[in-house]
Amino acid sequence: MAKLRYGNVTFKGRLAGILSETAIGSGGTEFVYADDAPEIACALPRETRVHRWASGIHPVFAHLAPEGWLRNRQAAVADADTEDDFGLLLAFGADCIGAIGIEDPEHHGQDFTLTEGATEETRAIAAGHRTISGVQAKLLCEKAGDRYEPAGRDDAAPIIAKFARDDLADLVGNEAVSLELVRILLPKDEVATFRRGMVARVDRPALLVDRFDRAGTNHRQKLRCEDFAQVLAIPPGRDRKAKYQVSYDRLADALRYSAAPAIDAFILYKRLVAFCLIGNTDCHLKNWSLLETSRGLRLSPIYDVLNGYIYGREGYSTRFGLLDRGNEVQWEDYDRDRLIEVGRAIGLTPKAIERAFKEIATTEEAVKTRLQGSLYLGEERTTDYRTSVLQKWEQIYG
Repeated sequence: MAKLRYGNVTFKGRLAGILSETAIGSGGTEFVYADDAPEIACALPRETRVHRWASGIHPVFAHLAPEGWLRNRQAAVADADTEDDFGLLLAFGADCIGAIGIEDPEHHGQDFTLTEGATEETRAIAAGHRTISGVQAKLLCEKAGDRYEPAGRDDAAPIIAKFARDDLADLVGNEAVSLELVRILLPKDEVATFRRGMVARVDRPALLVDRFDRAGTNHRQKLRCEDFAQVLAIPPGRDRKAKYQVSYDRLADALRYSAAPAIDAFILYKRLVAFCLIGNTDCHLKNWSLLETSRGLRLSPIYDVLNGYIYGREGYSTRFGLLDRGNEVQWEDYDRDRLIEVGRAIGLTPKAIERAFKEIATTEEAVKTRLQGSLYLGEERTTDYRTSVLQKWEQIYG
């Protein structure tokens, strides 16, 4: 007879409570705070000791689980169901993005048995016992001298290595140049530190991004970090697409937990305008986060950016961002007037909206100069990238 599962929830490495099933299968779960534990998430307020969720696990925990590439491989390594968030987190969730971890008290630290011929990526996943949310192929890494190595179980793992998809070989180059453009459009310190490189024993190029949710000289200090889907407690959905199905005004709802909501709303809006300019169509809820700082929770640096519009011919979506007043809108239809309405939806004044446009306008020459350099893409894709950005600039600033 199957028994109910439970896990020890940690926060910054210390026990924060217990997450347990309330029914076998797709039934609900409950999280119970330990007596002396601090609040671990915006959607799990400390004044309520017991938090129940009717089906599956609470979104704060569900959004720690991986999607796509990593989910499929973790499920294979752990012999788990790909739809079993709880099972995957018990197997790999001891160290997640942010400060929350989930440990299986019965099998904590248990090694996985791999089949003969397992790939280096699979071996790294099994050895690391960690998880990362998101669809793209990713591994957590360490820098050893001038080399980047997949992180082992006891390593600090301060670097995320992102790899291209089999059907989109130029994805790493696309994201690298997109982040470079965002650094021009916005203050440089708003973008996570990144570089292109290779990871040992992995035979494809990577975008190497320094984690901002780790601090200290040894990178072992965990910082609270919650994406907006966690902050708003929006379930992922069976297809993991719920992160797209909310309107822009919900961004303002998430920013209510910021220590400086008005300032962060302006910063967020400038980022939206910048993302629109470079065709970053995939700016969904999980690509915005609040990060622990000495001044409280604030909008985190930018970490996932690429011109997704140019992959439209491969069948990828070309709608932009979130819902505009409940409607899906194609990137081509975003002009200045529509972006002004988005600014109003997140609570900005007309003066603040105009200021955002003016500040970004001062970067025009630098943006266009960068577009004439190497974009790390093939000839046809380079033309598509340049054309899309220049046409959008004209549409918004013409």
